[in-house]
Amino acid sequence: MGMVVHAAPAGFRQFRADFRFTVSLLAILRAVQRHRALCAGGAHLEAEVPAVQVAVSLAIERALKVCPPDGSGSEASGDQAFVEMLAATWQQMLAGRHMGSDEMLFLRHCRLLERVLERTGRLADEWAGLDRERGRLMSAYSRQLPALTEALGRIRSLCCGIAAIGHCSPFKRTRLFFQCSSAEALLVAANQRYRETAPPIEALVARTAAERLVHVVRAEFLRERVDYPVDDFYRLATEAIDTVFVWIDRVGDELMGNA
Repeated sequence: MGMVVHAAPAGFRQFRADFRFTVSLLAILRAVQRHRALCAGGAHLEAEVPAVQVAVSLAIERALKVCPPDGSGSEASGDQAFVEMLAATWQQMLAGRHMGSDEMLFLRHCRLLERVLERTGRLADEWAGLDRERGRLMSAYSRQLPALTEALGRIRSLCCGIAAIGHCSPFKRTRLFFQCSSAEALLVAANQRYRETAPPIEALVARTAAERLVHVVRAEFLRERVDYPVDDFYRLATEAIDTVFVWIDRVGDELMGNA
């Protein structure tokens, strides 16, 4: 049986609204992460860029639709202003995509994604008064697991770029090493809540896929010359990241009592 968030009716309605908004932000997170990787892959992945750009725009539109209507409070207007800021930043990024260096484009994606992650984390902050187990679920759903997707997402982008040129500089090796270590630490932290209970299949699948991805990166990319097909790595990394999003959905079901 899933864990239902217990609150007064009005409080539960507010939680549901906050939860729906967080779901919409996670969709933006996922699509922008993919776009960042496709841009890094250059000509090898360019054919997939238009569809993902459409996916980002649709995700932003859906986020605007689930914002509370104007006039329902400062928090509501803050949510809408935040999504509108994301939309403007996204359009600016598209307009300047072919201007500047690949590194600059990577960093612009990262900055946008950091804003999304900060906002999703508010769900845990604003509902911190729940009991301990539900608090852990909330933290996993809105903070730990999204952060894991971003660590893996950065690995995907960096490695797509490296595979595209067949070379990994000392700076990029250091950056990749850090991202691998970060992903491993986040994976351990996300699994802590299962120390005394069997983890769901979604968590097991995600852990296996993430560990495999990090293993491939350590074995194939932390060297000067890299000979790994861009398309193959993009598929491998995307499959791993997708399993984490499935895990996020499972935790969300537990929160809403639908598991």
